[in-house]
Amino acid sequence: MSEVHQGGGAVYYNSGWYILRMYFPIRFLLPSILLSLLVLAACASAPTREAAIIRTLNTLPADHDGFRNVLIISVAGSFANRALFERNLVAAMTIDNQESTATPYFTLVGRRPQLTRNILDNVILAREFDAILFTRIKGQEITGLTQQRPVGFAFDLFSYDYTKLNSPTNIQLSSAITFVSELYSVADKKKVWSIETLSFDKASVDEQISEQSATIALQVIEDSLLVR
Repeated sequence: MSEVHQGGGAVYYNSGWYILRMYFPIRFLLPSILLSLLVLAACASAPTREAAIIRTLNTLPADHDGFRNVLIISVAGSFANRALFERNLVAAMTIDNQESTATPYFTLVGRRPQLTRNILDNVILAREFDAILFTRIKGQEITGLTQQRPVGFAFDLFSYDYTKLNSPTNIQLSSAITFVSELYSVADKKKVWSIETLSFDKASVDEQISEQSATIALQVIEDSLLVR
């Protein structure tokens, strides 16, 4: 039978085989306790990978083979930001022994790419894309820019012109920002998969784009959206 006896600022542990005496003055313990509390608070407030991703749609069947030829379009930020986003997404989505390919939109239509239904249809036809991965900032399609057109989750790349999305925007670094990534099936002309990814304060836009493109691409791969 084990017993614990306490007295005189000391703790005695008596197990019948030995007596262990530990003496810890409270003034030595306080700094360690405070440090531990600060570390725990920091860990609790730091965003985790799981907390930064919200799955909003996946209608693809479990036995779907994946898409083979994907067009990557970003309308987040300036034209330079969009090109960087598309390049980074393509690089992050390209893995060994992968049969699918991904192509940045700006490489097909120029570094100040315009997005219209007619241009998009021609690009799809010319390169025989079977899917489109479209990334934007959440709420970017609102602010009076798309009257009579669905916004938010109802946003539909295939059914409407969103020409105002051609205007460059600023990616804010001062607060959390949400990116929306949607995968469209060209054959069905509808949205089949989408996620929202949260980005918190970053030192630069480049850092933010690098983080987001890696996060989005990883989810695309994990959800088996590409032919392997």
